[in-house]
Amino acid sequence: MNWVFDVYGTAADNVYACGNKGAMFHYDGNDSNHWEYVEMGSGSPITTVWASDNGTMYAAGHDGKIWQEAGGSWSSMSSGTTEDLYGLGAFGQVIHAVGAKGTIKRLSGSSWSSVASVVILRDPESLAPQDTLSLQVDFPSVITVSEYFIGGAYYLPDFDGDLTGLAGTDGMVLALDEEPELYDWRLRPVGTDQFAVAEWISAATSSVVNIEDNYLGTSEGWIFHISEDNTGKLVIEQMSPDITTDSGSGIRDMWLDQDSNLYFVTDDGDMGFQSSDYNFRENIGFRDIFPVTQSGLTSIWGSDRDNIFMSGFTENSLIQASVALTDTTAELDFTVVPLEFPSKGGKSI
Repeated sequence: MNWVFDVYGTAADNVYACGNKGAMFHYDGNDSNHWEYVEMGSGSPITTVWASDNGTMYAAGHDGKIWQEAGGSWSSMSSGTTEDLYGLGAFGQVIHAVGAKGTIKRLSGSSWSSVASVVILRDPESLAPQDTLSLQVDFPSVITVSEYFIGGAYYLPDFDGDLTGLAGTDGMVLALDEEPELYDWRLRPVGTDQFAVAEWISAATSSVVNIEDNYLGTSEGWIFHISEDNTGKLVIEQMSPDITTDSGSGIRDMWLDQDSNLYFVTDDGDMGFQSSDYNFRENIGFRDIFPVTQSGLTSIWGSDRDNIFMSGFTENSLIQASVALTDTTAELDFTVVPLEFPSKGGKSI
């Protein structure tokens, strides 16, 4: 299918969208109906595209493929893995690529290397070690990278049954452990939907400047907000209510505008807006949900509120949108942008 999985840019006149069949498209900000096709030299799905703080673009996808863009030209990089990759980002201000079977790769200079794999599950109160896990053995998928966490899913150590499909898995985030001489990572389970078979961490925002601008989204439609208590400990707080209604429908991607308002897209094909001061329990701020497409949406990014782009499981197209705000509501206006996929996908290398 001619699907677009991700969209990201550095400015309104430099936006990339990637998808199935090794597809990559570039938008220069001029004609919204014209996105130039970029030959990436591969027919494998490209699942994610992302830009570092210095404006360098990276892309990754199936079969462990990673590319880097400089001066408008893309070149392939050796990732050291053949596992499918799903996420790119900066964790601890260091660029990471993550994917299937606990794959986490770290960029140093122009080379990607594997990270150490010993993971400790600690008691949330006493921090006493409860179990030791391995990235390559105990993690079905790692999906998203943010400044403070790397998120995805892990196999529950005490699960009694066959590990098929989602059975025996749940959502988690990884951060560096307090005892690096013993353990590389600390795992924190995240997820509270008691009716879900499994609830994975599927999306995140990332900010090194303001910790309050960091959020997590789950495969069951919940949003978690990251903050810091008076001792400097990171707090992961669930925000009510959940976004989606059907089990297994969740949040696929998130984006923050210049005023720290949160935007997100869902498996239901909806786009959500949440004001920066939103607090359901205290009746502060507001959240609006907008139906966009009957197909699922997988990505959202904008240069500002007037230039928002969304992608998903709608063939040969993506969506360009703008949001107008008042003190109590948001209003969405969007158009569908056609894309010309190659007939047989890119060249395989």
